Amino acid sequence: MTDPLTSHDDTTEITTSEEAAVLAYDTLADAGCESVVTSLPHRTRSTWIVPATSESGAWRVHIDPRSGATRVVRSEG
Repeated sequence: MTDPLTSHDDTTEITTSEEAAVLAYDTLADAGCESVVTSLPHRTRSTWIVPATSESGAWRVHIDPRSGATRVVRSEG
């Protein structure tokens, strides 16, 4: 059994902050979150990090830029 908020594997390279924001939104929406709002993504050496909020809380979506694989972490605040 997989948890839809834990990870999402894809094979799409993510090269822009716009692509990262869209993937983060889609990942949270696919997991059942409603009223998703993403904030400005930022890129580290190996990960896009996209802060987001929804009716169920605050999240950070970590995205592998080479594969598009995602991991969602509940955020404080």
